[in-house]
Amino acid sequence: MTNIDDKIREALSREDADLLQHYQAELPLHELMIESFRGRNRWLNALAVVFSFVGFGIAIVAAYQFFHVESTRAMIAWATCFLWAVLSVAMLKMWFWLEMQKNSVTREIKRLELQVANLSRQLAAGTHATK
Repeated sequence: MTNIDDKIREALSREDADLLQHYQAELPLHELMIESFRGRNRWLNALAVVFSFVGFGIAIVAAYQFFHVESTRAMIAWATCFLWAVLSVAMLKMWFWLEMQKNSVTREIKRLELQVANLSRQLAAGTHATK
């Protein structure tokens, strides 16, 4: 922890410090996932999760069918279906992880906004301690 962090924490009021502490802690993975379903794009995130499960199911069916068909043409078709399904699941998972990262960055920006607002309020009130 740096000297400036200590000064900022000393300057915060108790309720602001509690709010800052709420934003300070890094959320566990399961809470990050749950938080992504609370934003304004929650329906889009839910749809992406549903499509991921559907794509995974299609990939399983295509893999099973690949090993149970006789013709080479059918094998190529099922292998192509499997690859497209796995690719779609991978892309949806990457998109979902980017959404969680966006939420984490937004959370950090809100924490910084709170610190700047408190500091500017104290500077306007003239209660900022100088070194």
